[in-house]
Amino acid sequence: MESISSHLFDWLILLFLILGAIYTMVIIGKEKKTFKEESYDMQFGEITLPVPRWWTQTEQGDGWVKFERTDTHYDWFAKFYYFEGSSETPLEKILEAKLNEDDIHYDREEVQIETDSRVLFREAKSKEYFQEVIRVEGTATQTITERIYYDIYLVRGLNDSGYFIFESRSSVLNGSLEGPFFEECISELRFIHEPKPDLIQNT
Repeated sequence: MESISSHLFDWLILLFLILGAIYTMVIIGKEKKTFKEESYDMQFGEITLPVPRWWTQTEQGDGWVKFERTDTHYDWFAKFYYFEGSSETPLEKILEAKLNEDDIHYDREEVQIETDSRVLFREAKSKEYFQEVIRVEGTATQTITERIYYDIYLVRGLNDSGYFIFESRSSVLNGSLEGPFFEECISELRFIHEPKPDLIQNT
């Protein structure tokens, strides 16, 4: 009798896990279909990005903004930064310093790197203007023990002394949940010739 109860408990746990996975897939499926319809434009300096409405802006500072999923409490966040005045520093060096500062080490066999703006962006003006780009994504280890999925873009425009950093960080298991929306958000960014005085504007 004890063995039966034990197996029943195990099956109930498995059932709840399966139901949770199905629910998550349904929600994500709906979100994928409605990404453009359920997004608002956020102006960030010289660019505009579509931000899905299920992302909650949780923090904002001078030249940066942070989003999280407060409805689901996924182990995930995205941050967008703009830094001024470092045109002489190659993006590769900036990336190296950023990874060292955050103590992030990619798995070499899993990491993917892209440096072609024609691949990363859809808008023709963005492809032309942001010719200096780096995207790195993959599983990684942070602070020695924490396993994460990390996606980072570094972008610098023509005749711009500053640069953008866009990053998405999650647990390995949650990497496939918001990662596609983060990628869609960045790929749809649009270049603005006459930015508004405030760095961050929501429309």
